[in-house]
Order: sequence, then structure tokens, then C-alpha cells
Amino acid sequence: MSGSGNRLIAPMLATAGPPPDDERPWSFEMKFDGCRILASVGGGRDPELWTRNLNVVTGSYPEVAEALAVAFGSAERIVLDGEIVTLDRGKPSFNLLQRRMSVPRATKPLQKRIPVTYLPFDVLVRQGESFMTASYLDRRAELATLDATLQDIGGLPITVPPHWESQSGRIMLNAARSAGQEGIVGKRSTSVYLPGHRSRAWVKTAIRLRRTIVAAGFVGSNRSVAVLILGAYDAEDRLVPVGVVASGFTTTMRHQLRDDFRQLERSTSPFTEQGPPPAEAHPSGVRWLEPVTTLSIEYREYTGRGGLRHPSLKGQVFDTDPRSVRVEDL
Repeated sequence: MSGSGNRLIAPMLATAGPPPDDERPWSFEMKFDGCRILASVGGGRDPELWTRNLNVVTGSYPEVAEALAVAFGSAERIVLDGEIVTLDRGKPSFNLLQRRMSVPRATKPLQKRIPVTYLPFDVLVRQGESFMTASYLDRRAELATLDATLQDIGGLPITVPPHWESQSGRIMLNAARSAGQEGIVGKRSTSVYLPGHRSRAWVKTAIRLRRTIVAAGFVGSNRSVAVLILGAYDAEDRLVPVGVVASGFTTTMRHQLRDDFRQLERSTSPFTEQGPPPAEAHPSGVRWLEPVTTLSIEYREYTGRGGLRHPSLKGQVFDTDPRSVRVEDL
């Protein structure tokens, strides 16, 4: 889409890395654990929502489309970039959002059961004219005027998230960690919007958790481990599955773990009868273990029965009682 055309805009993408700390002016936003969505509304057309891959998903989030029409449907064309989230106790839950992402047309009962909120953090077109060559702060100023309209109406599932200027990346990352957010995005305050480009003018820093988790089984050969099956103890002191990990291994680690496991193999699962592993955690060829080995695992989020998101093995832990590894601590 050009300034007032009808083609879909591909979103600008951030580069992963540590928070920027050079002398140039940077602004910061929270990194929300949701689904990147661009939205178009006004200009005499129905609202339209699409993903970073240019898939139109208006039917998946009809309440957002309806809210955009209420707020801006009579205006000239507006295009927003943002994130759709599902909140669980005030924090975005990607696990819940996934139940909406796979539904092409969300019914009213589903909308009520798993409500979503749109968090626009950029405005690309306003009054039918492109703002993509304007600076980030100028685009944010335009977004603030749209936010005023949303505030006047009230009650819509659209919230413009805050941004911070003249703040250090380290302080912002600590604030995101304290707030339970996914991380931060640093954006050069003078940056223009480059559709479809991954730019170093935007830097995303994800927060990852690190916890000690029990090895309950593995898949591999007689020489090395390929996948580890992970467990933790629940409130009733039962070992239950919490996911699998297949990344983070060095070749040495794969061989060393296989050697360590030779004396620990058992013929039956160590998991309780009431907590069988989910399908992805119970591959064919699994070899079960006595649950005595503890591992340091880094991951993005624990999603309950969905397991760990983006787990990575960091190494063995030798000073932890396996029974102190609790599900509630993940």
C-alpha cells in the first residue's frame, strides 16, 4: 500500500540484540507476547487486519475490526501497526491467544471466552497520506491524537501502549522483567518506517527465564542424546511433564548425557498415571529415566500443558534436590 493505495503493507522488523546504549536518541516500548497485526480502517472501506506474512485475518478478530470501525470508520484511510494480545491476569498470554489465531472466523462465544486487545504502536497512514517517512517520534505524536479519540469513546478493545524517551536500555529491560513482559524494543527516535525491512534502527531484546528442571527421559542413539523429556513436581508431589528440549546441546553435552544416563534407564515412565506426557513430549523411541538428573533450562514461557516455549539446554545442575523442582516455580 502506498500512501492511499489498497495493497497491504509488510511490517518493518526489528533486529535481535542487547538494548542499544550508544549516544544517539532512542525510544523504548515493551515487547508484548502476542501476534503482530497491521490494521487498515476508513476511506470508505471495511476494516482489514493482516499478519506480518500478509495473511488477512479480519475474521479471526472481528471485535477489533468492529472497534476500529466505530472509532475511525468515517475518517480518511488510517493504517496502524501493532500487536494483538490476550490478557491473563493482566499479562499477555500467547498460550491463550493461540486458540484465537487458528480460528478463521471467531464466534461471539469464543470472543467472550478468549477476548483480545489490539495494541497499536505505530501509525503508517493518516488522512490517506503516508507517514512512513516521518520520524518515529512524529509518528508517535500522530498516534497520540488517535489515542485521544479512543479515550473519548471508551470501552473499545484497543489500547495505545506507552513509550519511553531518554531512558537507558538496562533500566527498561529491568522494568519489563518486573512487569512480566516478554522484553523491550528500542527504536531510534529519528527512524523512518521501512516496510518489509529488518532494520538495526529497531532492536528487540527478549527476556528469557532460566530454571532447574528434571530429566525424565530422552530420545537418542547409543552414543548421544537428541531430545530430553522434562518434568517437575506438582502441588500433590507428582512428577508431571513440562515439555521437551532439543536445542542448546553441544556435541560434548550430547555424549556426556548419554553416558550419564546409562545407569539411570528404567522400563516405565516416571510420570504419574494422571499426568501422561503431551504428544510432543512422548515421541516414539523414548527411553525413560529415574528422575534424579537436574538440568538448567532457559526458555521464554511455561504454557501449562503446552510445555516450555523456545527452551534451550544450558547444562547440568549438580546441587539441587530433584523434588525441589516445582511446577509452580516455572
